[in-house]
Amino acid sequence: MNAILPVAVEGLAVHLGGSRILDDVALSVSSGESVAFLGANGSGKSTLVRAILGIVPASAGSVELFGESVAARRSVPWSRIGYVPQRVTASSGVPATALEVVRSGLLGRGRLWADVGPRAKRKALAALSAVGLEDRARDHVQVFSGGQAQRVLIARALVREPDLLFLDEPLAGIDRDSRRALASILSELRERGTTLVTVLHEMGELEPIVERAVVLEGGRVVHDGAPPPPPPGHDHPEHDHVHPHDSADWQAHHAPTLRMDPS
Repeated sequence: MNAILPVAVEGLAVHLGGSRILDDVALSVSSGESVAFLGANGSGKSTLVRAILGIVPASAGSVELFGESVAARRSVPWSRIGYVPQRVTASSGVPATALEVVRSGLLGRGRLWADVGPRAKRKALAALSAVGLEDRARDHVQVFSGGQAQRVLIARALVREPDLLFLDEPLAGIDRDSRRALASILSELRERGTTLVTVLHEMGELEPIVERAVVLEGGRVVHDGAPPPPPPGHDHPEHDHVHPHDSADWQAHHAPTLRMDPS
């Protein structure tokens, strides 16, 4: 009997505003894989993630998550899936604390994934601790740096302890230390068996954890296999890229450790 794949896409097409964004995309992701969707701006990689999650409608083809069609949303085990969208600048409105944002990740369609009481708070604090922000739980996210805000969104996804995690351009607009911290978080998730699907313009600090690259161009898959080699100068001493595991000393002092205790 074949194992159920976390992600299975066949003949996927998406048209938005009269334009073809994706055309005949076919791919699958196995349990425990770390896959990057790569491509230039406008290649369709973010739309592909949104179509896989059913956020944008497919005009042709099929998508299954854990063996269930996204077209039949109620059948999909959404509690097993986390999604970190592209970071957006905080807008005006009611201020929200980091704890409140993360706890909102326990909300589902018409019901809660977990209690609204002390158990939910413990899970949210554990998720914030996993990304190194437990001490900022009661601070408003509007005052956070770009990297801190990105980590709050990751904690919001982690609070469900997902088996499958999608991240859309998680390196965009954050500083080098935040990129390194993110790389360490995702590396540990991968070691724990979490399936990772990450949208990237370039791999940067996440290069060591990406085992497979799906490259899009003009809405079509033009490569699916080993990640492309780094560009010239990638390993130059002055290059901004640093592998997250190159410095044990940095890890000891900066890398948060995942401790998700839902009890």
